[in-house]
Amino acid sequence: LVPTTSRIAVVTGANKGIGYFIALQLGLSGLFSNIILGCRDETRGTLAANELQKTTGADLFQYVPLIIGDTQSHSEFCKRMEEEFDGKVDVLVNNAGFAYKNADNTPFKEQTHQTLQINYYGLVDFTERMIPYLRKGNDSRIVNVASMAGRLNQVSPELQSKFTDPTLTIPQLNALIDEFKKDVQNGEIHRQNGWSNSNYSTSKLGVNAATRVWAQREKENSIKVNSCCPGYCDTDMTSHRGHRPPEEGAKN
Repeated sequence: LVPTTSRIAVVTGANKGIGYFIALQLGLSGLFSNIILGCRDETRGTLAANELQKTTGADLFQYVPLIIGDTQSHSEFCKRMEEEFDGKVDVLVNNAGFAYKNADNTPFKEQTHQTLQINYYGLVDFTERMIPYLRKGNDSRIVNVASMAGRLNQVSPELQSKFTDPTLTIPQLNALIDEFKKDVQNGEIHRQNGWSNSNYSTSKLGVNAATRVWAQREKENSIKVNSCCPGYCDTDMTSHRGHRPPEEGAKN
């Protein structure tokens, strides 16, 4: 990363867990003038920003409301970026995510919408809206917090070839994820059609595929796009069963 007088980083879901420590590391790097915490909860987001400022001794952190999966919220967030930072962002870390607990009794097909809406559709819509701002940035980066659960071999060879097609576009990828959702809703025939039996894993497979699409597409705009797996961390999402501290996972 190249230091400059005005560099803007956005971290989604940064009020706790891995996102919080990603924001902390960015703050300690000395490479940013502003670090935006995009969070659902105003109280937690504001508290996190205040705690991060106390920890780093730097007035860098700002809470901005953001609900991933809510397109109106995405639009309002982007408007704030235009008004406050002239529509320029240098780093986007897509950390916000959602997973049902194993003990949750919500039927599989009802879990599908919520999981995909946040982890895949929401992330993709928000990122597509943010990319024009990243194109104006300096040494711009997009980092998607993914998971080993998003492995390619969870789906059939036919689907694997579609997900890895070098000409794949975001609309085509959206249509692929739509197929999974439709198969689940139509009597849960997804497994016989080559899909895995995990909403979360499918959502992360989509994120990994989107990462590849953006990396290829945005190369000409000098935006570097990567995904990372923080490992099984001690966070709310894992019901604190993870063996790895979130501050370590954030370093990935």
